[in-house]
Amino acid sequence: MNFTQLQLLLQNDELHYLSDDNGSSTPETIQQHTKILKQKPEFILYEYTIHDFTETRNTLRNNNIKHSVYTDSNDMDYIMI
Repeated sequence: MNFTQLQLLLQNDELHYLSDDNGSSTPETIQQHTKILKQKPEFILYEYTIHDFTETRNTLRNNNIKHSVYTDSNDMDYIMI
């Protein structure tokens, strides 16, 4: 799924490319995501830019979009896709 398709699904959320990450993700979380979901993450959603975290996760699940949730050092959640 590309950036535009994800944006259309998650219209109330601010989607970012992982390469533009503000430092929340670590090489370890990227490696863990890749190992578990068998794909390298391309996108990231930050808890503070998501309108409704539960709704966003449900949308991802309902559309069979592989994702994983992590918590950064400031105790903020983020979703890697």
